[in-house]
Amino acid sequence: MENERTNAYYGWSWNPWHGCTKISPGCRYCYVYRQDEMYGTETASSEARRNRDYDLPLRRKRDGSWKIPPGAFVFTCFTSDFLLSDADAWRAGAWEMIRRRSDCRFFFFTKRIDRFAAAVPYDWGDGWENVIVGCTVENRTMAEYRLPIFRDLPIRHKAIIAAPLLERLDLSPWLDDDAIEEVSVGGESGLHARPCDYDWVLDIRRQCVECGVPFRFHQTGARLLKEGRLYRIPRSCQISQARRAAIDYRIGPDGMPLPRHGEL
Repeated sequence: MENERTNAYYGWSWNPWHGCTKISPGCRYCYVYRQDEMYGTETASSEARRNRDYDLPLRRKRDGSWKIPPGAFVFTCFTSDFLLSDADAWRAGAWEMIRRRSDCRFFFFTKRIDRFAAAVPYDWGDGWENVIVGCTVENRTMAEYRLPIFRDLPIRHKAIIAAPLLERLDLSPWLDDDAIEEVSVGGESGLHARPCDYDWVLDIRRQCVECGVPFRFHQTGARLLKEGRLYRIPRSCQISQARRAAIDYRIGPDGMPLPRHGEL
């Protein structure tokens, strides 16, 4: 069945392939593995396979219009990693679809930013205007390894995804050169989720405000520590509870980040 419109960002979901291998502490309780286990396909989580929706960006309706309409925000490869080595054979085709659909904006995040330079198309240049790349960091070790690489890559639109947030992070060294367009923070979901301290979230927000970088608290996670009390939050409420906190910074009424250093 084709992916449907999602609520966040008024966007669409496109998962050209599914399955991933765990490479860092943030992967321990990966939601993809958990969802596959629910449907009895846990063993397939680490086996990348091309999905039936691989060509979704190029599919049309009966009237000839695009199934994904022009101007859409497309969440890309959220049940895998777009830079996964096991998907190398399929990525060129995915890039070609992204190139052809320059009327849409494609967003993917990755824990494999160190593979980026070897995985982009020949005409990437300084980056494509319709591609947003998020670098995921979950702890200090991963931030100190991935973010220097990310900083130096030719990408027009960059975001830092601090999720699942496992400890206090100082992201300020990478927020002061106008390259990062958004920082998005979230806790860990699932039965065995590790706690996310709300003070860590607020501290990253402070760093973003000081540097004029849009900030988003996209979900609380299943276990949120706040003012010494541990809250267990059902999966169905983790996004809404984060929104109720009302701490997003420089996010416009359409759910998109506002320009850096401009007026609210």
